[in-house]
Order: sequence, then structure tokens, then C-alpha cells
Amino acid sequence: MRLVMLGCFGLILATPVAAQPASLRKASDARTEALRAGNAREWARYTTDDFTVTGTHGTVTTKAQRIAEIDGHPATGTPPTIADRRWREHGSAVIETFSSTGSAGNATRIMSVWVRDGGLWKVAAVQLTAVDSTAAAAVR
Repeated sequence: MRLVMLGCFGLILATPVAAQPASLRKASDARTEALRAGNAREWARYTTDDFTVTGTHGTVTTKAQRIAEIDGHPATGTPPTIADRRWREHGSAVIETFSSTGSAGNATRIMSVWVRDGGLWKVAAVQLTAVDSTAAAAVR
């Protein structure tokens, strides 16, 4: 989204981003591929040093912890289904939101904060929210 400040009232208007920059799409795809391949070094290229992910139960994991989880552990099975992906620009940051449904049918809402860091798009934070199956059925 583009943000515009109006007058002294601090009113902010936002307009949707037509499409995320090609460099952001490339970074997002490369980060996902590295994660699925168990390539922690490549995944880390697209992740800020102070990165955290807050899990569905409120646990916070650091970049170093995620690297240890990813390194040498390629993803197996069918990739989750991604839906409702949106990118919103806020100054020099982009907020990505989407829903993910795994093969077991468990749904998660995901929000990632992308920032420019050293000339590359990197994820600074991720928030995972489990979707109650009753609520998920109501949304469909």
C-alpha cells in the first residue's frame, strides 16, 4: 500500500500495491525454496539478523534457532496450499499475509514483514495464527 499523510490530522490513506516488486517476489521464492530444500544458509540470506517468528502457541523462535531447525532437514510431503496472498507496502516495508493449509487440513494465517536490508529484501518477523476449524469452515 502507498501511505499518504494529510495535513496536521495525521490521516493516513492507503492504496493497494498493484504487484510486489519483482525483486521481492524473487526473494520470497528463493527463501521458500531454500526452506523446502533444508538449505539454511540460503534461507538466512533472506532473513534479517534480528528475525523472530511467533508460533501459533505464542512461542518465539530466533533466526539462529530456525537455522538449526532448517539446516539439512528438507521438507517432505506435499507443500501446503497457499491462498488469499496479499502484499501491502508501508514506506520501505512490505507486509505479506496469506493462509496456508497443510495436507492434514490444518489452516494457519501467516503475516510476514519484509524490509530492505543491504540491498536485499529480507523477512524481519513472522506471525503464525492457527485457524479454528469451525471459523475456517465459516470463512469458506
